[in-house]
Amino acid sequence: MATSSSSIPTLRVESKDWAGLTTTNHLGALFGEKPIMISDFISRLQYMDLGEDLISFMNKFPVKYIEDDREFEWLLQGAEDKNIPLVGATDIAGNAFTAASQPGKGGSRFIMTFPEKLFFQQHVIVGEKPDLYHILIRTEGKQIGANFSYEVELVTNSSDMFIPVEELAADTRWSADYSLSEQTLSKKGSDISFTSPFRMANRMSFMRKEHTVPGDMINKRENDPVVFGLHGSEGKEIKTWLNKLDWTFLREFRREKSRLMFYGKSNRRDDGTYGNIGDSGYEIKAGLGLREQISPSNLFHYSVFDIETLVDYALSLSVGKLPEDARRFVIATGEHGLKVISRAIEQYAGASALQYNRIEGITGGSKASYHRPQFVKLAEINGIQFEFIHMPSYDDEVRNKMYHPDGGLAESHRMTIMDFGSAEGNPNIQMVRAKGFDEAFGYLPGLRDPYSPGGTKGSPKIMASPVDGYTIHKADWCGTMVRNPMRMGEWIPSVLSA
Repeated sequence: MATSSSSIPTLRVESKDWAGLTTTNHLGALFGEKPIMISDFISRLQYMDLGEDLISFMNKFPVKYIEDDREFEWLLQGAEDKNIPLVGATDIAGNAFTAASQPGKGGSRFIMTFPEKLFFQQHVIVGEKPDLYHILIRTEGKQIGANFSYEVELVTNSSDMFIPVEELAADTRWSADYSLSEQTLSKKGSDISFTSPFRMANRMSFMRKEHTVPGDMINKRENDPVVFGLHGSEGKEIKTWLNKLDWTFLREFRREKSRLMFYGKSNRRDDGTYGNIGDSGYEIKAGLGLREQISPSNLFHYSVFDIETLVDYALSLSVGKLPEDARRFVIATGEHGLKVISRAIEQYAGASALQYNRIEGITGGSKASYHRPQFVKLAEINGIQFEFIHMPSYDDEVRNKMYHPDGGLAESHRMTIMDFGSAEGNPNIQMVRAKGFDEAFGYLPGLRDPYSPGGTKGSPKIMASPVDGYTIHKADWCGTMVRNPMRMGEWIPSVLSA
């Protein structure tokens, strides 16, 4: 059975097509097709089999290509308009203020010290009560150690006004508001400040796998082809196939690659060397996976999930950083996380405001049953959109060992918040590949291989190995770029943070 041209059918083994398999010189002759190797079809089939993993989701976005497999860098521009903490304030002679002091009264100058030279003469700066106290900087910053000190005075029409000492406490935040100069024969204007970009870096990791398939596995029916049916462009059914063990090999490679891109840890040391050496004597160079690139400041540990807190959290990742049309957050979680999220959204917003993947209603039959909707999307205030996807590895009982007191694996309750919005035309998260470094896949043929599973009827063949069988090899060079790690985060169950 085949499906429409826009989909792939369920995997099936058509055993009736394989009678006399071991006497056939070329398995592909049964269908007039060669074995399917690496193609878009394999990717689609793996998606059907393994679900919406990281690879299939990232394939929706353009790949970032670099020149070769060396470490790659990108720049992340910090905020140019920002506030900075006050180191301290003194009178003009350098004496500390007391509780009875009245800084700025009668036009008197005083000194303010900051950790960097963000302000310039003629700037008017404001503190944590920006509408009450405006302070004019009268001298350029004088560097004292690592800090910069300025002579300042109040901008006011009252000779009795002063700024309370508590408003000049250390660590209060200050920013430049505007500039002022005299109208007649002015000599000075405020300069501008620059914020150098952060230099971000990562590298691709190289992974390879191999597996030897014994020739007698064909005779034992352990390597029968798995058949995939699909419709061609003219509506005709096309059948193509892949040996069972080859398919198992490719599935396992896909799983490992997805985990590498998601969980991978860098082994690069501070001195630029790498912590692992391979059998060849050369370094094994590993890059950071997606999750390791999330800013530690955006990790949130929770005991009880609350959807309003999630909205506030997403706002903290968005306000001042993302325009409203780019606030799209994909939240990857396990089965238990999806359940908790769906129930929370249902109580929070009501079905009329939501999108879900099952229609609410009554099904017929001897016993009618009520199907409760499972909500998978939520559009919230200020342009925030959430989409919830299943991360199969979070429900993997082999990788994850700890359980949650509310049921299921603790990791199944983890929520990884990924911003797949764009910035300056580029996705925040992209797969990185080197030009010319596509996936490598091949067979090392022995006495038998997929093209000659039952021999060659006396005709000699070129063999690369004396083994009765063949070896499958596959490798890939791949990496993940998170352009702005501050636009991502994680909600981690408290049980995992203990």
